[in-house]
Amino acid sequence: MLTYVFLLIAASVLLFQGTQLLGEIDSPLGVVPYEVALPKTIARRWGERLVGFGCLTLLIGALSFLFPWLFQFLVPVIIMDGCALAVFAIYLVFLAPRVEYIGKPTEIDHH
Repeated sequence: MLTYVFLLIAASVLLFQGTQLLGEIDSPLGVVPYEVALPKTIARRWGERLVGFGCLTLLIGALSFLFPWLFQFLVPVIIMDGCALAVFAIYLVFLAPRVEYIGKPTEIDHH
């Protein structure tokens, strides 16, 4: 039972993150500042992949109720979801657009 809980949590995180990425393309909510927002093509690719992994996870989880032999694939699917989120997080931290700060202070220091 605990396996299904983790499976549904992993699937929901993937689906929510993917749909947020896809939704920010057409109608931005202002959740992500403009300076660090992903380009539209990259956001679309990541969103589609994350939603795809989430739907695949839900499909395998639902089919495991009908076909008990699919239960053995639930833990590898959870690991695959975690790896997909880790790769996305690594992309966001190291490869995503960064804010360019001005190298000058705004006020003059009088020390």
